[in-house]
Amino acid sequence: FGAAAEDRAALAASIRQLDELFLIVCVGEFNAGKSAFINGLLGRSVVEEGVTPTTAQIQLLKYGNVVKSETDANGLRILTAPVELLRDVHIVDTPGTNAIIREHERLTTDFVPRSDLVLFVTSADRPFTETERIFLTAIRDWGKKIVIVLNKIDIFSNAAQLQEVVDFVQKAARDLLG
Repeated sequence: FGAAAEDRAALAASIRQLDELFLIVCVGEFNAGKSAFINGLLGRSVVEEGVTPTTAQIQLLKYGNVVKSETDANGLRILTAPVELLRDVHIVDTPGTNAIIREHERLTTDFVPRSDLVLFVTSADRPFTETERIFLTAIRDWGKKIVIVLNKIDIFSNAAQLQEVVDFVQKAARDLLG
């Protein structure tokens, strides 16, 4: 209909994006509990968890009839599982923000810009560290919705200790993200 090639390409990209599932990217430091949080969200163990770092590469979780893991030509680990939530949502599980090198760049250029939601998992025993602040600063400019998840809250023996950490994280997030 006489539109410029650039406009047609932008329209085609927008239509493709409408067909894609909702994309959640889960980020945080090593051992913040990202994988445990994702397994809790899914209602079953799909991604490996451990006391030592277990996610060494970016993982894309999608719906599949069986639990399966494979690595694509670009080095992306694709996990499938018969979990109903994954029919509507794709979830990206990431290595720790404090240890990402090439994956950090890939995450910020390939996944965060396409995400519909960033789940930022921080651990209650070391909340809102400097590397977390640096990473959030880097992705802030994409204008994505960011939800901060405070994990491992069961370490506190009383509600006052927990509230102190919640207040600290809220203030730090508000100061950084607005």
